[in-house]
Amino acid sequence: MAASHELPTWALQPATADDRERTIEAQSRDTMQLTWPDKHVLRDWARRHGWPSPLFGFDGKFLATMLASDDNFALALRESGVEIRIPARQYVLPDEKLQEFDALYAERTENGRPTSWGVLVEDLREIRRAVEAGVVVVVEGQKLTNWNGFYTWAHGRYHMLEDGYDSWIGDDR
Repeated sequence: MAASHELPTWALQPATADDRERTIEAQSRDTMQLTWPDKHVLRDWARRHGWPSPLFGFDGKFLATMLASDDNFALALRESGVEIRIPARQYVLPDEKLQEFDALYAERTENGRPTSWGVLVEDLREIRRAVEAGVVVVVEGQKLTNWNGFYTWAHGRYHMLEDGYDSWIGDDR
């Protein structure tokens, strides 16, 4: 995932002690968000627990040690002050949000030109990114689990976007 296109807040959840494997997967997919506490305090914490605390590369060593075992992971989440957010398992798109999308799609000027497709495209991109990160997005009972499912739903509902708007839902440029 490109660094400039983070997952939306609604697509993330705090990692718990039971989420080590999911956190490793999120790290490998670059979909994990990590918040570090004060580094001096964290380095002291690592030393007290016998974890490596090198002067250079500390973040990487800390994270590797944290992810090395279930016990280390649980301990670090509980005591170190490190906070990790990973993709949620599932997100149900509220009906109100879908109605908002539909209104953005339908909005036109007096001449019939769309006025809000840019906002709609950005919102749809957020859903696409979440699905690509492994979040199951449920829309009106339909589960979007991959790019193809997302595209089928989005193109079916908002088909004019692909031909009528320069910036497309599948393009993050």
